[in-house]
Amino acid sequence: MINYNYRCAISGLAIPELLVASHIIPWSVSESRRADPTNGIALNALYDKAFDRCLISLDENFQLMLSEKIKSQSENKLIQEYFLKLEGKELEMPSKSYPDKKALEIHRQNMCVATEC
Repeated sequence: MINYNYRCAISGLAIPELLVASHIIPWSVSESRRADPTNGIALNALYDKAFDRCLISLDENFQLMLSEKIKSQSENKLIQEYFLKLEGKELEMPSKSYPDKKALEIHRQNMCVATEC
C-alpha cells in the first residue's frame, strides 16, 4: 500500500486501517501473482469487496466502471454517493508499478460473467 501512499486509489481515503491490498487476479487463481505489485490496488474495504465481486472494475484508461447490478440501484442514496458519482473517475495512480492492464482486461471480462450483464 506504500505504492499508493496509503490512500484508497478510488476514494482517496487515507486511513490505513480501512485499506486492503486488493488483487486484480485473485490469490486463489494465481499463486505467482500474490506478491506482484502490478496485481494489487489499494482500496478501502467497500471498494475492495465490490472489486472482488466484479461489481466494479477499471477500464483501459484506469477509469472506474460500474456493473449493471450497481447501476440498477440508482435510486439508493448510498449507491449514488459511493458509486454512481464516481463512475468514470480515474484511479489515483501509484508512485510506481502501475496496475497490469492485461489483468484488468481479464477482470473486466469476469465482471459481466459474475454479474450476468
